[in-house]
Amino acid sequence: MTTSKIKKPAPATSPAEVPTVSSTTVTLDSLARELGPADGAFAARTYAGIPEEDLVAEGTRIDSQSLIDDVPHFVASARRILGSLSEAQRGKVRMPAALLPLLVAEAGRLQAMKRSHEAAATEVAGARAALEVQGRSAMRDGIGERDLCYDGLRNALGARRMARVDAVVGRADSPESLAKGLEALASFIDETRRADPAQDAEVLEDYGVGAECAAALRVAAQRVRGIGGVQIAAGRRVTQRALDLQDGRVAIVIEKILRAFRAARRVDGTILVPELNKAAWMFEARSGSSAKKPSPGGEKPAPGGEKPAPGGGGAQGDVPAAQEETTPILGAGG
Repeated sequence: MTTSKIKKPAPATSPAEVPTVSSTTVTLDSLARELGPADGAFAARTYAGIPEEDLVAEGTRIDSQSLIDDVPHFVASARRILGSLSEAQRGKVRMPAALLPLLVAEAGRLQAMKRSHEAAATEVAGARAALEVQGRSAMRDGIGERDLCYDGLRNALGARRMARVDAVVGRADSPESLAKGLEALASFIDETRRADPAQDAEVLEDYGVGAECAAALRVAAQRVRGIGGVQIAAGRRVTQRALDLQDGRVAIVIEKILRAFRAARRVDGTILVPELNKAAWMFEARSGSSAKKPSPGGEKPAPGGEKPAPGGGGAQGDVPAAQEETTPILGAGG
């Protein structure tokens, strides 16, 4: 008897169930494509009234890379949670839709600035390393030329006439001191040749420490002094202050998003809060726990903080009906 297989219907999906988004599948670029550009007027309103120095101070508390790494998953988590909420629950999350595109745009700008900053630093470091190699080579060649000339003069003039040479040669503890010693030695050769062109000049030429040697000493002095005086210009690059400022802009938007979700969760405990990883410690003290928790990857909070109270700041546990923020929040009015 032939039996036909009946295909069972797929189990119904609860509105609260949404696909889990892996942090490896979400990037700032992909989010920017999905969410579109940030609203410039909204961005201006968001940062209006926040002094630049406050944003810089906020940014110095966290490593740029921690924010860059956390934002994609944080935004994906926020979108996933919003997508799982009922219309009534969604109304409890008092957050402008323009905040998520703004956060992605600000984090993308931070990423580009950090790359530029690191590339410039690498370029400068490479140039300095190359210059150091050239400097060591010039010093080594200059010292070698000086020593050859010194021994040649001793053979030509004898030990008793070397006292003045010893006085003018000096030390080679810096490019400038070596250059001065080489020039002084060249001047001594020229003066000796002029003082006795019949005898000393001929003897100096016999031992290879005549006019050509004096010229070679001056060339060596120029090379040593020239390389020693080179300064490596950093050129146009992103400064650390600019990075800190941008860190602060990103942190402010994250804080606004977290505040909206945490406020909704205090009213409805089934509403989850978007997740942070490396930067989570920075916002721990602002969720009602007693102090910040050390970060796994970014900068750590100032020493002396206490451990967070059990159950504080978690997205999954029970939340008290009301919590007070313990740290002043920049842009709290937004």
